[in-house]
Amino acid sequence: MAIFNEILVGRYNRALQKLFAIKGSPPVRQIAGEIAPTISMFYGIENRYLESWQRFGNSTSTSSPLAGNRAAWRIRMPAGSNVIAVLEKISILETAGADSPFMFYNSISTTLPTENQSNISGTNMDSRGLQIGSTAIISTSINFGLLGSGPIWQENIPLNTNVEVILFEDQEITLPPNSELTIASNGVGVAEGFVVSVWWRERFLEESERS
Repeated sequence: MAIFNEILVGRYNRALQKLFAIKGSPPVRQIAGEIAPTISMFYGIENRYLESWQRFGNSTSTSSPLAGNRAAWRIRMPAGSNVIAVLEKISILETAGADSPFMFYNSISTTLPTENQSNISGTNMDSRGLQIGSTAIISTSINFGLLGSGPIWQENIPLNTNVEVILFEDQEITLPPNSELTIASNGVGVAEGFVVSVWWRERFLEESERS
């Protein structure tokens, strides 16, 4: 028998069942017939995995480019991956010289030109989840070339200084399939390398989110 207003996104029911150890059929199979639902299920980072989120982290140095080139760092979600990521923390440490790096967001996933390091995977930050390796791919380049248009962020960073890009939840950055985030040095030369530390979470897209 069909259920009125049946809930087809199963991860919320699974989260309730695991959190409260409920046996039997899904505890919440449908929403109310009127405007009544309240969604406030986030109750601590330790319970992200109950909602099918898996958390990862990575810290990678770009190395220093040759004269006339730019260093760059990129995290991308491959097309067709059916996985969405949310970047929770991004920090940039200038290790070679003062710089004012740019950040670019693109709705297309491509490899960096002349990648120095590629296919860098994140470290699993919660071993209870089923997903062992991250789907997002990190890469670096020391031959980035010309800067693109439309940066979303820029900061003047002195030598040996660390800058946080994300300061609160509303600044978190969504990375759906076939998208990328790139950080590139503004100046060119041997003193423009930097280190990017990033934390993010991933989950599979629900069927209703794919269109």
